[in-house]
Parts: sequence; structure tokens; C-alpha cells
Amino acid sequence: MASINRIEGNENGEEGIKVAIRMRPLNTKETKAARVWRVLQKYNSITQTTNEGKPLPERVTGRTFFTFDKTFGEKSTTREVYNDIAQGIVESVVNGLNGTIFAYGQTSSGKTHTMQGCGTIEDGQGTGGGVVHMAARDIFSLINNDPDRVFLLRVSFIEIYNEEVRDLLVSGNDKVLKIREDSTRGVFVDATENIVTDFQSLLSTLFAGEKHRAFASTGMNERSSRSHTIFRITVESRRRKQNDANSDDDASIPSDDEDDDEDEGDGAVRVSTLNLVDLAGSESVRHTGATGDRLKEGAKINQSLLSLSRVIAALGSPSRTHINFRDSKLTRILQPSLSGNARMAIICCATPSEMYLEETRSTLQFASRAKLVKTRATINEVLDERSMIKKLQRELAAAKRAAEGEVDMTQLKELESEAARAENIAKKVQEKYEKLKASILKGGMFHGTMLSKNRKRLSSKRTPAKVSTPEFLSPSMREMDRKRRRQSDGILRQCNTVYSPLLDVTNRSDALATFTPTIDRKNDNT
Repeated sequence: MASINRIEGNENGEEGIKVAIRMRPLNTKETKAARVWRVLQKYNSITQTTNEGKPLPERVTGRTFFTFDKTFGEKSTTREVYNDIAQGIVESVVNGLNGTIFAYGQTSSGKTHTMQGCGTIEDGQGTGGGVVHMAARDIFSLINNDPDRVFLLRVSFIEIYNEEVRDLLVSGNDKVLKIREDSTRGVFVDATENIVTDFQSLLSTLFAGEKHRAFASTGMNERSSRSHTIFRITVESRRRKQNDANSDDDASIPSDDEDDDEDEGDGAVRVSTLNLVDLAGSESVRHTGATGDRLKEGAKINQSLLSLSRVIAALGSPSRTHINFRDSKLTRILQPSLSGNARMAIICCATPSEMYLEETRSTLQFASRAKLVKTRATINEVLDERSMIKKLQRELAAAKRAAEGEVDMTQLKELESEAARAENIAKKVQEKYEKLKASILKGGMFHGTMLSKNRKRLSSKRTPAKVSTPEFLSPSMREMDRKRRRQSDGILRQCNTVYSPLLDVTNRSDALATFTPTIDRKNDNT
């Protein structure tokens, strides 16, 4: 099997995490407290105020004033939040891109209400639902409106309780799931996956899984989530074949008719996932009054949220180095999304109450760091061997058609400039080579001249009668002559070793120069 990733988005495929703030109304416990945070929805900003609701004398960006992609006031509805933040990501998932949607904030800030529409997913269905209901409804609506593709949906539901991963779709199963990783699937949890065929079957799976989730009562919330949950929808799709409408049994059998290749595509299967993450809220013991098991649960929740915050900060840092996703189970499971291959949105929920001033500030600062993170989502396509061959054949045919009558002038100019550069490099190398060679030969000629002068000098000092076979070099000079000749030969060999590969550039230049006029003639004919 072969996997192909195609980048979608702007020029380099990057986009930032979409960050939104939802400010909930004051609850019954907060009615006596003042509002110290105000949503400036027109400017997508949030500012801190005095207890009387007046602006602070000094505005400090990142501490008392924040700006985000979208802000929602106390009267906003979940439908508004979904339409502005989540709907585009859900549509991308159906088209083959991965997506992840977070709900983040302190305990009792409205995260579960945003994701589920009410205290439970089942109750939320009657109020119009939360992000989960709306996303599921839109997925099936988009599938019904796309008759050209065949879809298969699988869902899984897990929770992270006290840093242990559990499967919520298996009743009475306390087995801890392990996080695994391989080269094909990446990081994954081998959880139960149910195939769903419509909106009701998907909700039934959610209802069954939620009954096994850990809840408890605290001093801030009567039904407080004690675990993080990840509801994952896996969407697989391929281009519908002509015989799909006639027989479902033959849907997986590829057609042998080559004339249908253009209509049926290359047989690629798109595989994408949508992660709907409902995080447990950060807790302060002075507000929750937790003891015993509740205290231990709160410590584990805060620990994993701190790890998430550190990972987000590291991803958004311009000088990021090592990012430790293994600090918590939450960041480890979401590593594929956090590391870039997904479109992401974070809905940060907060309260304007003075009672939780610093908790809300901490949430807003986390959201500001998340804005700096860039992702690079790609369309994930899987091809089997036969589909890969078909795809390559189509690309080869397209290349042949382009070669017959179409010439890319940009490519031609690039070839011409490359040929000119190669020719200049070849000339410079040749010049250096000739200079070095001449220098070495000149040194040898100088040595020969000296030997000749020495011979004449010695010959003039001897009488002709005594010199039958004149020895005009002494033993020491003979040894010096042999030594210098060996040195010259060694330098020449080194010269050839160093410069011979560079001289091959001349051949490359000649080949490009030969190829360029051919393109020119084709261009003239066309």
C-alpha cells in the first residue's frame, strides 16, 4: 500500500489554529460577584474591567487585553460557535483532511455544555445539541450530498482517567489501553471501533460510551468531568464506480475497462479523522474543596493540562527544539494533530466572575499561545498496487501529451540559464587546471636548464683525453633529480584527481547546450 499526502491551504500549506473564546453567564453561585471581564465582540477582543465595569486605567496586551479569531458573549448560542469555528473543519474532514476540535477551560466554565449541549449527550439532543451533535449531523448531510463518492464511517470513544486510557465502548472493561506507534498508522490507541451508517446510530454509540465516563460532584460543579474524552470519527471514501449503483457486492472490484479510467479516477481511498476532545477542567483546591479521590483526580487533570500547555507553547515558539509529547497520555494521543497534520480549533470557555479572575486570565493566556501554532494539513490518500499503477499510467500519458506540442517557457529559460552557468564553471575550472599544469611544467624546465648549465661547467673543467664517457652529474645531484621528478609526477596526479570530476561539468554543459536548440525548434513548430 502507498500513502499520498496532498497539501491544501495557502501557498505553503500552513494555517494557524483557530482560537475562539466563549464567555458564559454567571451561575447561581456567582451572582453576588462582579463581572471583571468584558467581551468586545465587534473587535473579537476581551478586556479586563473594574468591579464597576469601567475600563482599567492601563491596558496591557497579554494580561488585561486579548484579541482572538472569534469571541462570543454571554448571550451567544452553541450554533453560532459551531458555525464560525467548527463547521469548516468538519467539511474538510469529509474531503480528506484531518481535524481536531478542543474545548478548554477551568472546571465549570461551560466546556461540556459547548460540546454536548447539556450535562449529557443524550439530554443535549433535545436542546439542539452541542458541537458533537452538529458535527455528526453535518457529516451525514455532506455525505448524502456527494453522490460521486462511497463513504465508510467508524467511531471510537476513549477517556483518559488518572493518566490511564480506557475504552468507553466496552462495558465493564477496566483494561488499560496502551498507546502504540508504527510507521503506517503513526501514534494510535487500539480501541474498539463501531461502524455507523446514519446520524442515530452514531448518537447511540455516543450515548453508550458516555454512561461509562467518570463523573463526580465537586464544590464548583455538581456533575464534574473527571477525565478527558476523545470521540474520534474516521471517514473513509473513494470515488464511486459505475457498477456501485447496480451491485454493492461488486463495489470493491476494480473495472478492467481502460475507457472508464478517467471517470473512475485512480482508485485512491481517502482516510481522515475528526477528533472531538472534551477536556476536564483545571481545578484549584481552594475553590473545589476536593479531598481523597477527587484531589488525586484533580492533580492528574492539572498535570495533563500543564503538559498540553507546554506543548502548545513549544509549538508556537520560533526557536522550538525538542517537544516532549510523552509527558502525558493526552498529548501523546493527540501528537499527530498537534504536530501539524490536521486543521485545529480550540474553543476556550471562561467565566467573567471576579471569583475566578486569575483562572480566566490563565485560560486567555493559553489561548494566546495557541494562536501562534501553525499546522500543515494534507489530504491523506491510500493507494493499493493496482491503483498506483493506474495513477502512474495516467500521469505518463499526460506527460507524453505535454511533450508532443506544449513547451513550458519557464522550464526552457531555467535550462538555458543552467547551461550558461555550467559553461562558465567549466571555463574557470579549465583555466585553473591549465595554470597549475603550466606551473608544474615550468618548474621541471627550470630544473632541466640548471642541469644543462651544470653539465657544461663540468665539461669545461676536464680535458678531452680523460673524458671518454663523461659523468657530468654527481651522485648527489642525480638523487636530487630523481626526487624532484617524483614530486612533479605526484603533483600532476593530484591535479588530475581533484580537477577531473569538475571538468565533467563541460560534458553536462555540452549536453544542455545540445538539448536547448531541440526545445527551441519544437517551440518554433508549435
